[in-house]
Amino acid sequence: MNQLLYTLLAAFVAVVLVAVLPGCGARPTYAFDELDSMPAQDELVEFPLGQYSIPIPLVRSLEIDHSPKRNRLVFSFELHALTTRDGKSQLSDSWERHEGKLRDRVIQVCRNAKLEDLEEPELATLKSHLVDAVHAELGPKSVRKLLVSEIITQKL
Repeated sequence: MNQLLYTLLAAFVAVVLVAVLPGCGARPTYAFDELDSMPAQDELVEFPLGQYSIPIPLVRSLEIDHSPKRNRLVFSFELHALTTRDGKSQLSDSWERHEGKLRDRVIQVCRNAKLEDLEEPELATLKSHLVDAVHAELGPKSVRKLLVSEIITQKL
């Protein structure tokens, strides 16, 4: 009985060692392993697109007397564009030429935003509309991403 138990235990240990040992020392190779050790393709830099403080009229649902309840809030933020190092000079030139138009577009997007868009935690909907406005004015190649920071919402 002991001999049979020792034989089964030895066979079990042998199977475990055969299954485990080849994987312990060798590192598996995957197709994307090289990407982990490569430097970033494009290093992005920030370019300021101004500070904004925009009064936004809000229309709430209709009351019993059928007149809309209006209110306002002031939406303040800083807007930055992320671009490549090579594209920064081009973006700077475009900003100098189109600053007024771009500011008007940003204000228009914010004033047309729904209350739900302004209350989103990450402002995803508003940011997507702002990206469209910036791309329309400065070009899609010059701006890779927009950053909205220093956000303050105050009710009036």
